Amino acid sequence: MDKPTQRHTPFFRPHVYLEFGKKAFQKRMQYRLANLAGLSTNFFFAAVRIFVFAAFYEAQTAPQPLNLDEVTTYVCLTQAFLMVMPFFWGNCEITASIKDGSVALQLCKPVDFYGYWFADEVSKSVYYILMRGLPTFALGKLLFNMQIPLAPVVWLSFVASIVCTLALSAALNIAVRGTVFWTLDATGIAGFVSTLVMFFSGFLVPISLWPEWLQQISAWLPFEGLVHLPFSIYLGKITDGAVFVALAKQVMWFLVFVGVGRFVLRLGFSRLVVQGG
Repeated sequence: MDKPTQRHTPFFRPHVYLEFGKKAFQKRMQYRLANLAGLSTNFFFAAVRIFVFAAFYEAQTAPQPLNLDEVTTYVCLTQAFLMVMPFFWGNCEITASIKDGSVALQLCKPVDFYGYWFADEVSKSVYYILMRGLPTFALGKLLFNMQIPLAPVVWLSFVASIVCTLALSAALNIAVRGTVFWTLDATGIAGFVSTLVMFFSGFLVPISLWPEWLQQISAWLPFEGLVHLPFSIYLGKITDGAVFVALAKQVMWFLVFVGVGRFVLRLGFSRLVVQGG
């Protein structure tokens, strides 16, 4: 029995990881029919959620932090960026390679395994933004008249925050799925973390509509950087200097999860044993 070891190579080789991401993107482009089905499902649930919020607002007499048009826009955004979120649905090819031992082949490559996995995750997010996010966004504007910011600074801030969201989501995904080295099936912990993400990110209900004490709890957690912060920037609820604070918070948690993910992988590789010749 041999323990595979990863070769130490320079971390800064962007062209290599860009090529990994490009190949992963091209591979996902093969599943156009599955993407169309997913797009239909995305928009269906967007409509259902909008109708639920519309019924809620019709029954309300007290003013709310977000009006119905803003909530409609928020819901369309959450559905547009659904597949970017680390909800851990479906199988992960890299996790499967750890379970069946074929990860040993990946470790023989002269690249950083974390960088390889990170490139795969980011390419997945970019694919779903282009193939599902933009069409959902367009349908939301066409059918529900979702709001479109006019100020260029809002768009710049939003794009910067979305880039941070992609990075944070990928880092969190790797940190959680890396536990498969110990469990052989990360379904349990992945389901638990998915529940935390779905609730505390503000995906189900905007955090602005929560009670004050619950908002304070969410502010100390990393998950609002996935949904609440970028979409609040889009809606103009976070402006001026607060934008830089929000971006700094996203970057901080990204670095934390990169550290956790690398630590988890390092420990996992140290105990990985592949049998066979």
